Amino acid sequence: MNSFGNNIHLTLFGESHGAAVGCTFDGLPAGFAPDLEAVAFELKRRAPHSGSESTSRMDSNEFELISGFYNGKCTGAPLTVLFRNRDVRWDDYKTNIPRPAHADLTAMIKYRGFNDPRGGGMFSGRLTLPIVFAGALCKQLLASRGIRIASHIQRIGGIADMNFDPMMTDFPALDPFFPLINTELRKHIEDYFAALRKSGNSIGGVVECAALGFPAGIGEPFFNGLESAISYILFSIPGIHGVDFGTGFELAEMLGSDANDPILASMKTATNHAGGINGGISNGMPIILRTVFRPVPSISLPQQSIDLSTGKAVTLEINGRHDCCILPRGCAAVEAAVAIALYDAMLPNFIANE
Repeated sequence: MNSFGNNIHLTLFGESHGAAVGCTFDGLPAGFAPDLEAVAFELKRRAPHSGSESTSRMDSNEFELISGFYNGKCTGAPLTVLFRNRDVRWDDYKTNIPRPAHADLTAMIKYRGFNDPRGGGMFSGRLTLPIVFAGALCKQLLASRGIRIASHIQRIGGIADMNFDPMMTDFPALDPFFPLINTELRKHIEDYFAALRKSGNSIGGVVECAALGFPAGIGEPFFNGLESAISYILFSIPGIHGVDFGTGFELAEMLGSDANDPILASMKTATNHAGGINGGISNGMPIILRTVFRPVPSISLPQQSIDLSTGKAVTLEINGRHDCCILPRGCAAVEAAVAIALYDAMLPNFIANE
């Protein structure tokens, strides 16, 4: 299924090199007047840039609202948005040779060869475009309740930024297109990207994301817990291979006496190792999470694969236009996914307080 949500219904459609990609979003309040310039800004953050890390594919971020929108406001009907694919190069893809670490082979097996393999089809990062669009709307709705979401590059290869303060009440100043807490790292990262591009290789990275102002008591236990919902949509972003919350995997090295967050008279906690969530329910502290992107699998170095038309092993050298690292533009997709999950969890609260 290409849908997400318990209280909302967000459905993606389209393929990377088909006619268009888009989404239908059911659950936006009637009368909501989104700031479309702010939406366009979020889409620009996700778009390839001129840096050495980015693909040279420059598809337009222009969108068409084809239902659920009238006179500048949401009607209450499902809102459908369309992004037409214009900068496509079908000849870049050898559809009979699956690319290592892509979904080419698994998609072919599952759909018995009827899938669109060009550029990854429905598995392409191009599908994060409607996710960022929907997330931009959710960000605005959450902001109306004092909830803010931001992220930064926490690590690229061996270059690590500092972490968010888990007790913060405001975000540090962040460049929206290259978000780093320690801005002096940018030159080192850009030099690293240039070297990677020249070598034909790629690298992964970690995005740290936080939500401030999210109220306590939101979420469900077990399968619909906030961690579950956030992780569920984050793993829909191509290339994400891990998520942790709060102190995360470092908890494995801590004693319970250190890892537990003491509860204060204010009903806040003295520390935030839990990352703002206990038992799947928000506790009123900053929600902090990190997610890891694998290295971009489309590299120009020789790789072993198979020619599906002959069944013989072949050496594949990928041409085309690809990122050497999905960061920093992956930050926009992570923030959008978190915003969608939090809005979905908050929707009954929105309705109850209208």
